[in-house]
Amino acid sequence: MEHINAKFFSKFNAEIASYYNVSFCHFKYGNLASPHAVVIEKGLFDHKLELDSSLIIHVTITGRCNARCRGCINVSLTCENRLEALEIFEAEPEREAKGIIQLANEYPKRPVTIVFYGGEPLLAPQKIIKIKEILEKSPIASRLRFMLITNGMLVANAWENYPEIVKDFWLYSFSIDGRKEQHEAVRIGTNLDIIHRNISLLKENSKAQVLIWSTLREEQSLADCFQGFMDLYENGLADYFFYHFAETDKPFLDFSGYISRYEKEFSQILDAYLNYLSEGKILPIIHLNELIAFLLTGTRRGHTACGVERAENFDLVGGKILACADLPLEFAIGEIKDSGELEIKTEALPELVNYKEALGCHFCGIEPYCGGRCPVQVLTGSLERTLAYCQLLRLHVALVLEKIPLIKKYLKKWKLYPQDLYDSSGFLARYTDVIP
Repeated sequence: MEHINAKFFSKFNAEIASYYNVSFCHFKYGNLASPHAVVIEKGLFDHKLELDSSLIIHVTITGRCNARCRGCINVSLTCENRLEALEIFEAEPEREAKGIIQLANEYPKRPVTIVFYGGEPLLAPQKIIKIKEILEKSPIASRLRFMLITNGMLVANAWENYPEIVKDFWLYSFSIDGRKEQHEAVRIGTNLDIIHRNISLLKENSKAQVLIWSTLREEQSLADCFQGFMDLYENGLADYFFYHFAETDKPFLDFSGYISRYEKEFSQILDAYLNYLSEGKILPIIHLNELIAFLLTGTRRGHTACGVERAENFDLVGGKILACADLPLEFAIGEIKDSGELEIKTEALPELVNYKEALGCHFCGIEPYCGGRCPVQVLTGSLERTLAYCQLLRLHVALVLEKIPLIKKYLKKWKLYPQDLYDSSGFLARYTDVIP
């Protein structure tokens, strides 16, 4: 990893001026670029959270995709172009299954969640089925559950030709970025009406739960993403909601305007959340429930949000093993041999997050929740954009902290506990990008 760290610090030194010059001064919290602008204090409940412990293994099935989403991470940060993604992202079912079994054997007492990823994984359903068949006949079968991340356009085709992909899965994550006009403007090549019909088909024919995962670009409305989720949720078609800021190396065109709009729209979401909680209902906004549970119990994440440095999540990409599928292959920590044996060096993982010292993460007041910004954004994006996201997350946490007294009141009224918030949906943060 030495060449990676050298590359980062070279970039850091080149961009340091812009890193400190882009800041937003909030009327209440002051300069949000300051690591001390917002501080998480000791937990407010004397409870310890029981945290999800599943071993999560992402398998990139194919680099092919039937959509052309704006800012697609696979061709903007992970790879240099779409052709490279097509060449390196193809799974070989026997190889990937052998690798999964070997990884799972390293953690014999833990449940294992297999997450099929792409590209669009449903463009290669036969590969999914083959991997699934091999695993279900293996000694790790009793520990398995399956998740799939999709743009949602091909579910009906999968149901017609490979119904077990629909029937036998634990969780489907649909990439939906708001209502029809907004979604189709950024998820080019998709049709939200078709996606909604496919979600209905999934709900009618399986017990799979549905997660709506929105990616926020500067031109998008968070409120529209949330309303798109609520339209589905209130009709029994969606179970969970998560959103995150798009990883990119491009600066905001108008950061001051964006962060002000984010405050307004996130405040509206918090109001909706509190309205539900006042009636004893937990609105399943994944990262919001995790954050509140952390705040109330004083839980400290203790690592970057996705935990790349902990050797608890693995991503199989074209025979290579990464700590995150969205990192370029130069960050690989190992590979699967043709024999199925693993060649892996997990001791190098902590070096992936050496940037945290340079960024001052250990002195940041929200570090107990954040744990350090995403390595994909830091190492492959830009420092200017990274600083912007640090400020957005400080504002995000501050707005939630203000609501804690009211949240405690409603929890007490309905005899709910932080663990209830975590178990209802907060635990799923590990299966997403964790924090916004």
